[in-house]
Amino acid sequence: MHDKSAQTGAYLRMLLARPGAPRSVWERYAPGTRPADIDPVAVGEVLRAHAPATAQTATLVRAALNGDAMTPDTLDLFVDAFDLGPRHAGRLHNLLNGSNSVRVISGTELPDLPRQVGPPSYDTIALHEMHTLGPDGVPAEHQTIQVIKSTVDSLETYPYRFDTDELAVEVVRGGHVGDVYRISPSLYGVDIVLDQPLPAGETALMHYRTTFGYSIPPPPEFRRGVLGNTTDVTLWVQFNPGRLPARVWLGRWDRIDHATILDEQEVELDAEFSVQARYDRVEAAIIGFHWAWE
Repeated sequence: MHDKSAQTGAYLRMLLARPGAPRSVWERYAPGTRPADIDPVAVGEVLRAHAPATAQTATLVRAALNGDAMTPDTLDLFVDAFDLGPRHAGRLHNLLNGSNSVRVISGTELPDLPRQVGPPSYDTIALHEMHTLGPDGVPAEHQTIQVIKSTVDSLETYPYRFDTDELAVEVVRGGHVGDVYRISPSLYGVDIVLDQPLPAGETALMHYRTTFGYSIPPPPEFRRGVLGNTTDVTLWVQFNPGRLPARVWLGRWDRIDHATILDEQEVELDAEFSVQARYDRVEAAIIGFHWAWE
């Protein structure tokens, strides 16, 4: 069982550190704070406006953000003071309760040795990806809805892979968060343990969300590798009005690491500042969008 206070504190730090509404609340008291840093004194000032001031406020803030101590009352104070909203509040309470539906992942807990990854034990029947960028142009959240079909007698886990070790993974439907591991120097993974083993030929609907906490901005792109043959794929990238790209291209790459673009076509933002692409069939390809800032 992972330390509940540590997990809750890690997710709270992620929300308060990245650009967005929660950070803007405490930044009014510390406007010169460097990106990705948090000023505990400024956070304490926000809490004082929502609760009686005490000599222990600074200690409470540091203990909560460090993951040393967190109580339900303290968590409710942060949720109310920063107006975190039901989705983030629900994740925080699930972490504090020890739920296995959500897990905060950081590089400090990943094993040094990479895990050997074998051939997939499933086919993807349908895949829908929704990628959202924050006001700084850095990925903020990602959502995947996927139908998989087992190709083995008893499929127990689905491997979810990503290119950062600063994120939180929440399984909404289909299973819970299992082991976290390193695949390569730039690729990581987590096993989503299915609700029940999946017999060969049977399908399962997966729904999982990712919240990012990048301290260093990634390349301006969203790519998705598709193994095997998938007949229904939708990719969607939502840009923030606070930072819009100058140009966007839909492309195809030759590999994950040190990739080269095989082909591309320029696309336009729609009225909601997003781009979308739908494929009737994708076979063994890496597809997605990349963009250029002003």
